[in-house]
Amino acid sequence: MGTETARSVHGRVDRPILYRWGAWCARRAWRVIAVWALVIVGAGLLVPKFTDSLTGSSLKVDGSDSARVETLLTEKFASPVSEDAVVVFDSTRHTADAPAYRAAVGAAVAALRDQEGVLDIADPYAADDPTLFSEDRRTLLVPVGLGGGERDRQDTVPRIQDTLDDVAADGEGVDVMLTGSSALNAAVVEQQDKDLARAESIGLPIALLVLLAAFGTLVAACLPLLLGVVALVTSFGALGAVSGVVSFDVFSQAVVTMLGLALGIDYCLFAVTRMREELAARKGDVPAAVGATMATAGKAVLFSGCTVIISVAGLLVVRAPVFRTMALGVMIAVAAMLAVATTLLPAVLGLLGPRIDKLAVPGMKRSVRTTDVSRSGWARWTKVVMRRPVLVGGLTGVVLLLAILPAAQLKLGFDVGASAVSDAPAGRGYELVADKFVPGAATPLQIVLDKPAGALDDADLAALEQLTERLRDNDDVAEVQSVTDVLRQQTGGVDAAGLRTLMEAAKQDGEGLGRLIATDGRTTALAVLPREAADSDASVDLVHWIRDTAVPDTVGERDGTSAFVGGLSAQTVDISEEVSRATPLVLALVLGLSFILLLLAFRSLLLPLSAIVMNLVSVGAAFGLLTLVFQEGHGASLLDFTSGGFIQAYLPLLTFVILFGLSMDYEVFLISRMKEEWGHSRDNTRAVTEGVAHTAKVITAAATIMMVIFAAFMITKVVEVKQMGFALAVAVLVDATLIRVVLVPALMRLLGSSNWWLPGWLDRVLPRVELTEGSAPPPDDAPARDEAAGRLREEPAARG
Repeated sequence: MGTETARSVHGRVDRPILYRWGAWCARRAWRVIAVWALVIVGAGLLVPKFTDSLTGSSLKVDGSDSARVETLLTEKFASPVSEDAVVVFDSTRHTADAPAYRAAVGAAVAALRDQEGVLDIADPYAADDPTLFSEDRRTLLVPVGLGGGERDRQDTVPRIQDTLDDVAADGEGVDVMLTGSSALNAAVVEQQDKDLARAESIGLPIALLVLLAAFGTLVAACLPLLLGVVALVTSFGALGAVSGVVSFDVFSQAVVTMLGLALGIDYCLFAVTRMREELAARKGDVPAAVGATMATAGKAVLFSGCTVIISVAGLLVVRAPVFRTMALGVMIAVAAMLAVATTLLPAVLGLLGPRIDKLAVPGMKRSVRTTDVSRSGWARWTKVVMRRPVLVGGLTGVVLLLAILPAAQLKLGFDVGASAVSDAPAGRGYELVADKFVPGAATPLQIVLDKPAGALDDADLAALEQLTERLRDNDDVAEVQSVTDVLRQQTGGVDAAGLRTLMEAAKQDGEGLGRLIATDGRTTALAVLPREAADSDASVDLVHWIRDTAVPDTVGERDGTSAFVGGLSAQTVDISEEVSRATPLVLALVLGLSFILLLLAFRSLLLPLSAIVMNLVSVGAAFGLLTLVFQEGHGASLLDFTSGGFIQAYLPLLTFVILFGLSMDYEVFLISRMKEEWGHSRDNTRAVTEGVAHTAKVITAAATIMMVIFAAFMITKVVEVKQMGFALAVAVLVDATLIRVVLVPALMRLLGSSNWWLPGWLDRVLPRVELTEGSAPPPDDAPARDEAAGRLREEPAARG
């Protein structure tokens, strides 16, 4: 850093690179804005590519049993069906025996046989399987085998439904619906697009009202909102650019939208607030004001954004694409926000200059003027906390502990989303299957036995038959389809010779065993229909029983033979276990890297530690309240949902890293301002009091905006988006109130000057990247500030 200095309302600021960069952007505002105009146009063209490529929530875990099943089914079987779905026919006018009903079924089956992505479908009348007909004969199921990966299947199912809609339109009162995992996911994608648009239409106008209250002028209020939208469009454009090689989960769109708007608006809000203060002190020197803004608030924004990126990057160690793509999406989005905040924002601030306070809102002119923060209500409140840190901090700690306690009962599960899309064909079909058949018929389990050493022999087939019968004896199993049943029906026995004969016959007539036995005779598959829904406790327990008891007791370890359990319920089990495995590693990475970053930022040992503890408390309180509401069901009618008795499997870990990054956002802005004051006065009480007094108003406004945006997403029908919106809104509320303006100042008062201690040897080896140049003396032209500081020094000593 150079030795040239510039005046600031808070002291002399060395001109680091961010100061020079901000001043440069202010002097060349139109050039920067012109470049950004091109970027925004390009990003806007790429946004549809991102939204069109979204897939439903994937529970795949790399290397898991369920992932292995999908791979084996796709690679080794003549009919590479990777998902079993069902076409549901239903009529209030006809029974399944009526000619019109039979004609509709025949037309649908014929049309789907030529449909790309449909690998297996049979006429239910020819199959003569009574389990495919409901008891009242008005609803009928046609099993359909779909091929390809998750993204391919979700591209296929809308085309299948369009074909079925044409059949229904030509029929006479027969509804035709495709349902299953991919069909439900595709419907959730469509529903979430509608929900996000509605949430934005509610959240943005309320955010504008909060900004008007905070700034008092229309120009200053609209600027963060406008740049927040620019950051969001840029984020989606960047994600669209990489969507050709990475499949993004539909939940990524919701998370990026929430964070893009909230963080984009917040970062601009902090910078605009500081810009107004700098303009008031510099009497119209716009480039210097922008430079000082970027050297202080801009630097804090950079550290805050880097903390969010580091937090989310911890998800990359989870062996599940849903976490990795989510992490990648959020990291790209935050990087885009930082690009906007450090390039476009200083250019726009330089272009506006003093005009940022134009168009004052009637009755709010006081908000436009710079006031003496030492006389503000926040300053008076902070003095109360500083006088009674043990009492105030202790009471706050008790409240937070009560909020955290329910998190100990947190339970993971998975909601397939049928209730969110009950108006869509996939949702209606799923409900009909659950009401008139067994719910598991729409999402069966698959068990694959693989013997790399050679073809299945008599002993293997005997073990397979034993497993089949063991499954049928389980009360939670409605039906099992196994090659041993076909063998006994066709040959009268179960042996390897009969299997070879049957396979040869199947090759000649093209019918039969393509889905039950691999072409090399080494791998076989069983289809298991649970009696309960895929997201029920009973189906999850069934998966555990099959893996831990049924398979070891029957198949065991024989000649390298392995048995794998797949399907939606198995994926739920696998991702829950992966979350449990990865959580300690993610925590260690996030906490360790955050500590290092904050150590560099604050040059203190205790401040990073206390910041991490405060953030964990904030996250814990959010999880406790999330458990209380969405798992226990308190307030379910108010928030319009039905509790499933669990939290969405991948939500807690994802929410943790996001909340940790967001909580650090306010910590960075608060402590960096305290650090400035400490550098001037070396008075801990004064530093804490002035830091809170200077930042509390803007932090409150920023937190209110975040809460509004996050809460707007609670109106969605998709349960994980609703849960995420609730958790983020509650965490921000707790963080900006109980944590930042009560617990943090109370703790810092008790720690005293130890807050700022750093061993000399560590101070010498650490690179100088701290947020503020706190050692610079206060300016000579700030008598009003010195007078306010004198009043603070005269405050009586705090009492515990």
